[in-house]
Parts: sequence; C-alpha cells; structure tokens
Amino acid sequence: MNERVIYIEDDPAQARLAQKYLERAGYTVDLAADGDQGLAQCAQQRYDAVIVDQTMPGLSGLDIIRTLRQRGAMPPTIMVTGTGNEHIAVEAMKLGLSDYLVKDLEGGFVNILPLVVQRVIAQQQTLVEKQQMEQELAQAEKLKAIGQLAAGIAHEINTPTQYIGDNARFLENAFEHIAGMLDDLKKLLQATRENAVTDALLDQIEQKLRKADLEYLSSEIPQAIRQSLEGVRHVSEIVGAMKEYSHPDGGRQQPIDLNHAVENAVTLCQNEWKYVANVITDFDAELPLVRCVPSDIHRVVVNLVVNAAHATAEATRFGGLGKRPIIVRTRRDGPSVELRVKDFGCGIADDIRDRVFEPFFTTKDVGVGTGQGLSIARALVVDRHGGTIRFDSELGHGTTFYIRLPIEGMPEPTPQPSVEQEEPELQPI
Repeated sequence: MNERVIYIEDDPAQARLAQKYLERAGYTVDLAADGDQGLAQCAQQRYDAVIVDQTMPGLSGLDIIRTLRQRGAMPPTIMVTGTGNEHIAVEAMKLGLSDYLVKDLEGGFVNILPLVVQRVIAQQQTLVEKQQMEQELAQAEKLKAIGQLAAGIAHEINTPTQYIGDNARFLENAFEHIAGMLDDLKKLLQATRENAVTDALLDQIEQKLRKADLEYLSSEIPQAIRQSLEGVRHVSEIVGAMKEYSHPDGGRQQPIDLNHAVENAVTLCQNEWKYVANVITDFDAELPLVRCVPSDIHRVVVNLVVNAAHATAEATRFGGLGKRPIIVRTRRDGPSVELRVKDFGCGIADDIRDRVFEPFFTTKDVGVGTGQGLSIARALVVDRHGGTIRFDSELGHGTTFYIRLPIEGMPEPTPQPSVEQEEPELQPI
C-alpha cells in the first residue's frame, strides 16, 4: 500500500494515536499541528486522503476544506469533530467532504478511521476510473461521428466533382469543334479576300457547322459553366465548413457567430438528411456574438440534426409522405440565446422520455446509434456552458429540442493564488 495520508490535528496525543492505527493499516501518515501547516503541506505534497479536525485554534476544519476546494480538485477528505454540529457537516458535504466522524471520549473512533480512509480512497479511485471511461467513450463517439461525417462529406464532394468533371470533358469536346470551325472561318476569310471562294470550301464549312451543332452548343455551354461554378461553390462550402469544424479551439470559450456555426454544422451532416428531409433555417439576424466553445456547439447541432433526420426517416418509412421539414431556429431571449431543432418524425414514446439523456440508451438499431449522442450533447450544453437542454415530443408528430446558452458564456473560474502567495485569512467557526 503506497497511499499517503495527512492528519491535521492540534491535539498531539490524539494525532499520534491516529497515526499509529493508520500506519498499522499500511498508510504513510504525515501530521500537521494546525490548519496553516496542513495547507502548506497539502500544497507541497499530493495526498491520497486528508483528515482534518474541525475545532482548532486559527483555521477550523471547515476553513481548511474551503481552501482546498478553492485550490481545485480536492483529495478525499474526512472531518473529525467532537462537537457533532450538523450545520457544519452539511456545509462541508456541500464543499465535497467525503466523510464525517464524531470523536468519542475514549478516542475509539481511531479504530474505524483506517476503514473510513480505505473506503473514501476506493470511492475516489472508482470515480476517477468512471470519469476516464466516460472520457474515452466520449472520445470514441467523437471519432465515430467524425468518421461518419467524413464519409458523408466524401459523398457530398464526390457528386459535384463528378459533374464538374463531366462538364469539363463536354467543354473540352465543344472547344475542339469550335476551334475547328474557327480555323475554317479563317480559311474562308482569306479566300474571300483573295476572291478564291470555291463551292468545295463552302460545302466543307457547312458540313462542319452541321456536325458541330452550334445551336446545341450555344444552349449547353452556358449551362455547363453554371453547373460547374455551382459545383465549385458547393465543394467550397463543404470544405470551409469542415475547416471551421476541425479548427482547434483548445476547449476555450470565444465569441462566435452562432448562426454561421449552426449553418456549418447543418452543411456538414447534409448527407444524413438530404434524402429524407429539407432543412429550413430560421435565424435571428440580430443575434449578438455568443461566447462558447465552437467545437462543442458544432457537435451538439450535428447530433440533434442527425437524430432529427433519423426520426424523419423512420416516420417516412411508415408514413410514406416523402420528405418532411427539419426546422432549425435561433432567437435571443434576454441574456440567453435559444436554439431549436424541430422535426416532424416519429416522436418519442412517453415511457422512454425520462431516459433520453442517459448514457448508452438508444432506440436505434445496432450499428446506427450508440446512445451517447444526446448524453454528450447534454454534458456539453449544461456542464461546459451553463445552459439548458429540454424537449417536447408528440408520438407520431415529431420532436422539438430547445437549447439555451448564456450569451456571455460560462463564467471562468477565478484564478487561485500560487503556493508562494500567502493564504487568505479565514475566520474560524
């Protein structure tokens, strides 16, 4: 056992007794005689668990817990006290306290202290493993989504590229006919100047005119040029959207044009919806810049639009009404912006509505959905942006998802003083 524990206790006898029991259980134990000393040691050494006495001269146990929380990720922390004050215990629990022990007069609490330390360390390890697993699953889902987007984008780019190529070959062939005609016209011009025009030359030019079919070329060449320019524009839009989607933002919030970001996301997943739905955008033109993490918002919109497309495809399969609309709308609402994604698909059954945002829950066929999309969307909106996500749904008539984001973004954490700086003075309870 390599776990290291610190016990912050102003009673030397009790501290040594607890140290004895903890070391017997296999822990490495450091002692601190007061809060200032304990906080200084915690700043210099990583501990697997912290044990604090509540009532001490100077900083109380609650003060120490507050300071540890302000510094960032707090190690598993146990408070021991002889007062049994429930208000202090509740406040400490809100700050992230792992456990709370009441001292008895004989000091018998030290008998169970090693077991409590073992439990809180195990709980912390389980939590860390769970978070790592969630991060790995989220990364796997992101990579899968990128793979699906890449396949769709390849398809979207391939189609205009093909007709650009076809049009280029047509224009090449048309130019050969026109170039030949120009050569013959030069000959005719030269012969006219020399008064040497013959019936054979005129017949030759007339035959080439019929073969070239100038009337056909005159109508088709402009159309081929327009189609090619449209294909280039379409490819340029997709490439531009992909560049913005893949642009590294470092997970940092920045002011963005939300309407433009949503439009890019819709473009990226076009291959998912264009065969079953028509996406209609209704953007608030007066929307201010919204402070957010761009890549997160792209992922949320892509997830919602793809889900809407799948729901629409399901409804179309059974209803047979052809393409249905998916409406994507933005509006300002006071200090927030609201984004809606509405479909007219199959809707969500009443008995599963409470599970929609659960990780791994999905109603899609195997290989179509992993149950991570809406769970990740909720985490990105709520946890990373301080927003909200909810939905209304009517079975057989469709679903609307509502996302609200604060325009000013998620408040940044207040920078904490470095280890060298003096700790702020706190009043003991």
